Amino acid sequence: MSVFSKVRRLFRRRPSIRGTYDAAKIGGQNVQHWLASDALDADTANSLGVRQRISRRSRYEISNNGQGRGIQLTQANYVIGRGPKLRMQTGSSPFNSMIEWVWTRWTSEVKLARKLRTAIKAKVSDGEAFLIIVQNPRLKHPVKLGLQSVECEQVTTPHLGPLEPNKIDGVEFDEFGNPLFYHVLRYHPGSSWGGLDSTPERIPAEFVLHLFREDRPGQHRGVSELHPSLNLFAQARRYREATISAAENIANFSLCLRTQQTPSEGPDLVRPFSTMPIEKSMMVALPYGFDAFQPKAEQPSATYDQFIRSIACEQARPLNMPYNIAAADSSGYSFSGGKLDHMTYFVSVDVEQAEIEDGILEPLFEVWFREAVQIQGWAVPKTPSPLHSWDWPRKPVIDETKTASARKQDLSSGVVSLRRIYAEDGFDLEEELQAMAADYGVTIDELRARLYEVNLKPAGQVKEPPTDAEDEVEASFRGMPRFREKENGKHETHAHHRL
Repeated sequence: MSVFSKVRRLFRRRPSIRGTYDAAKIGGQNVQHWLASDALDADTANSLGVRQRISRRSRYEISNNGQGRGIQLTQANYVIGRGPKLRMQTGSSPFNSMIEWVWTRWTSEVKLARKLRTAIKAKVSDGEAFLIIVQNPRLKHPVKLGLQSVECEQVTTPHLGPLEPNKIDGVEFDEFGNPLFYHVLRYHPGSSWGGLDSTPERIPAEFVLHLFREDRPGQHRGVSELHPSLNLFAQARRYREATISAAENIANFSLCLRTQQTPSEGPDLVRPFSTMPIEKSMMVALPYGFDAFQPKAEQPSATYDQFIRSIACEQARPLNMPYNIAAADSSGYSFSGGKLDHMTYFVSVDVEQAEIEDGILEPLFEVWFREAVQIQGWAVPKTPSPLHSWDWPRKPVIDETKTASARKQDLSSGVVSLRRIYAEDGFDLEEELQAMAADYGVTIDELRARLYEVNLKPAGQVKEPPTDAEDEVEASFRGMPRFREKENGKHETHAHHRL
């Protein structure tokens, strides 16, 4: 290539690339659809007015919609159930049992499981839940710590300025974004005492347990988890009412009359577009010469089930809840299909339980253990809290036989341990071993040895107990030789082989 060609190619105009994103175009058919989009940050988008409006509408819909109420209750029952159980993991079994027993007594008195279920319900409808650790001298338990549940409207900062740094409605932060204080009103703004005292109390964040779903970076307050599908609940109710109205209107006109005669040229008996009451099961009598006919229902009632099923799936989708769980209806499912949907939802439940451990249980246990050590006088190292974990109630199992078979195979292959299986069912292995040893009248070491033989020893080395039929055959042939060795190494067998 010559020098002239190289220079010419260098200054040649290249065609511009016109590739772009359809969603980034300014015009188009969806221009009206994107008008409500904004560039606000998470806290500004979830402002006080937005959160209050959504929570009020969500509460109203859940209070008047059976499907919404069922979704809320199902979420609380699946995530919390009978409540988590503390499992201490220190090296001292007596110390572990003592801490677990004292903790269980305290959680029973303060009704921790019920408060956690209420927190999940509030998280679904309001978007967030607050539990405040307070002193409750009326408790019978030596540890006088109580839990006070407050609604999201009580955590607010009246007259918050627009330019106050490290503050949003109800929360103060440090320079790293860690909550320092929560502003909590003494009375709910909607109560009869709400207008008497509007000065919030600054409570240290250590004693405020705040549970919400973080959907955006920098988000510090939550909105209703059903807000993406909240309008669908109203649409489903309107569709149901419209279907009922159409059926009632057709039923009201049991029979009509028509004629081939020319209409009279006199004035109409009624004014056009006027309304009149309809009587049920009536027949309309018209002038002489009219024929009777029955009107047909044009309402597509055959697709009503399909519409309700489709909209119910989208209503519960923000919670990752499948239709058969949200609607409590698996009639259209196969066994495997229903089980797969349950597995998808159980993954979401595991995530919710992990959020509760990090946001509520761990901070609560740290404060409780520090208080309990001072009151009980336990000699423990000065650490935030000893090693421990949380056991949640067992999730429902569809096929017990297949589950037991799969666990047996996992145990024999060493994939899982007994401790993990018992933890999945919400039990402590050490406690169950002590109970089983006491029931069977053996020591714990003997029970462990037997469990090892059954689960981990190769199949050929495990001596299975004989059945009743085998015992009878064994007794009839006892003392009689079955095999006789020959010099050439072969066996001479008798006719009485073991059955």
